[in-house]
Amino acid sequence: MYRSINMSILGIILLTLLLSCTGPSSQSLSNELIEIDVKKEYPKKDIVLNDIAEITYIPLETNDSSVMHPNFEMSLSTDIIIAGDNFQSKLFFFNKKGSYLGGFKRCCGQSGEEYNRLSLFTVDYTQKELYVYDRFFLSRILVYDFSGNFKRRIRLPKQVWLRHLYVYDDKNLIGYSKWSWHGKFDGKSDIVEQNPYYFIDRQTGAMRPVPITIKKRICDDVKFRDEKTGEIMLTSLYMDPMLKTKDGFIIADPSLDTVYHYVNNVLIPVAIFKNRDMEENLVDLHSVKFCTDRYLLLEVQKKEVDYDHKTLVEHPNRLLFCDRETQEISEATLYISDKISKLRTDSYDVSEVPDNMFVTLFAVDYLKWLLEQGSLKGELKKIAESLDEEANSVMMVARFKQ
Repeated sequence: MYRSINMSILGIILLTLLLSCTGPSSQSLSNELIEIDVKKEYPKKDIVLNDIAEITYIPLETNDSSVMHPNFEMSLSTDIIIAGDNFQSKLFFFNKKGSYLGGFKRCCGQSGEEYNRLSLFTVDYTQKELYVYDRFFLSRILVYDFSGNFKRRIRLPKQVWLRHLYVYDDKNLIGYSKWSWHGKFDGKSDIVEQNPYYFIDRQTGAMRPVPITIKKRICDDVKFRDEKTGEIMLTSLYMDPMLKTKDGFIIADPSLDTVYHYVNNVLIPVAIFKNRDMEENLVDLHSVKFCTDRYLLLEVQKKEVDYDHKTLVEHPNRLLFCDRETQEISEATLYISDKISKLRTDSYDVSEVPDNMFVTLFAVDYLKWLLEQGSLKGELKKIAESLDEEANSVMMVARFKQ
């Protein structure tokens, strides 16, 4: 076993006061702690999202200016969709029906106003600002308006690999740093820090840790070094430790047994995992797929390293669906009414989604394959039949019922 956690004394006091309060709670999420026994066989359940959510399909308009890679980062407000194509290093704007509004690419120049590569972004819809994280080697965030005009450059005080980045408030961003560097990226000088969650000042770039300390970090990936060439190879399971809610952030760090909701500067326990495998070479990881006022979808995945073959051993993942009203926990297979086969819950970078929503993507080649298999029906079948081979992905938005 190789994990531990320290929270600041102030944080513990605030947490105790909050949880002992008998008045009405200010946050939307339930205070009932969900206990997950990783070794337990939970009842298997087929869940049709249409029964608990309103499903909307959004085909993103495809023209000569808006062609994107099938997988992209995305941010949604109530009326705008912003997609970031990492392969083109370009940002695309669509309205809520998927009509193309425009886009911009401020990449690869030498003026200091361009990003080196689009790798991660977040959006302040009130101020109409885009914050583009410009890779770990450059350690900076560039700020643009929605027309692509450069506004300012935020220099970070150290090299960090930001895996998640969100707007926290009018003064700060909040992010998760997978690693930080104090030297070359050679597999030897990277530092796995005890404080991986940071507030980042939106003007100065000053970084201060969220009050959660992890003395022994567990990552969802593993690095192998080729002894002959010195080349570093990275293999990852892509488990997301952060998720934005309507009034805070879920922190589901794989190093910790507890999943927290960080709201009003307080860490509130949401779920706790028991009986995890925590050996040096076999670890039970977890992440949160969605967290709404009533429902919590957790992914549990084993990480086993095969050092002889320099790879990760394949293990099936488990989706645990938690009804926070009834406290029922089931091992879920998700479906939608327009698709016969199960719904995939692949990981996409989503920096902003309106309240009580879950978003996923259907690439056009996947939809065409499903058509050939006879696995589509209803509206999604009609959409798939209308798309050509170069069409953009179709976005599926599930708005959960209250």
